[in-house]
Amino acid sequence: MISRIIISIIMLTCCSLAMQTTYIIGAAFATQKSAQQVSDNRSRTISGEVIEVITAAGFTYTELDTGKAKVWAAAPGTPSLKKGDLVSFSSEMPMRDFHSKTLDRNFQLIYFVKQFISDKGIPLTTTAHGQADTQHMTQPDTTGQAVVSGEVDRGNYLREAILEGLNGNQIKLSDYIGKPLIINVWASWCGPCRAEMGSLENLSQRYNGKQFNVIGISTDDYRNQAVSFIEQTGITFENYHDSKLILESMLGANTIPLTVLVDENGRVLEKVRGAREWDTPEIVHAIGEVFRINLTEQTK
Repeated sequence: MISRIIISIIMLTCCSLAMQTTYIIGAAFATQKSAQQVSDNRSRTISGEVIEVITAAGFTYTELDTGKAKVWAAAPGTPSLKKGDLVSFSSEMPMRDFHSKTLDRNFQLIYFVKQFISDKGIPLTTTAHGQADTQHMTQPDTTGQAVVSGEVDRGNYLREAILEGLNGNQIKLSDYIGKPLIINVWASWCGPCRAEMGSLENLSQRYNGKQFNVIGISTDDYRNQAVSFIEQTGITFENYHDSKLILESMLGANTIPLTVLVDENGRVLEKVRGAREWDTPEIVHAIGEVFRINLTEQTK
């Protein structure tokens, strides 16, 4: 009887410590506000009259008057927009309390969108030089393996997948077994993804091939868009194109950026939604807590 009581006490103590550890790790990542705080995952169409247009760093920032409120949105490239135009966009990528380093301006709320739609239902998508994207677009690969549905939750193991290299060779996901892995899911049109890419590059320069690895997964519809972004930013860590949406489904990337921390055996330990400054001491410490390794020596 006494032994049963002792075992019960030990089990309760272990559970309590595990819960405390999970809370500490979650709190460490929460010390930085998520750059992508979505109040409602259901997308809707927002329409209005253009009242201001600003083009900077490959993005067009547009303020619309919806008749009820004034709303900011940003799309890649330089779509032909002017004051008085009537346009619309999908609302699935809202950003709250966003600071644009390029414009040195704060936005209480701004939507990062793939494209604006004219009042006639025509997509206003262009390249950074104002030429129609469709003139140079490589069609997405729709052949081969079908989409594998089913998100892998924390505590479960990732399934095998082929990684189509963007700045490296094609390999298997299982080739990364043996070291902890950070997987960042992004797209070239996603403002928050672009904002955190520099800190991910810094993180990879410190740790790749050492205590853990960092890789990127692009969900761009077109491969050449992702390649162009990598070339423009000078990213050196390995990035792959998720043309069949296998990784997007498996990792649960219904919103991006999404960063997934995986242990050396391929088990999902943590999922972080929204942009972070990944090279700060606080976040580096949190990564070490999740992976249960000491990273302090590499932060100098």
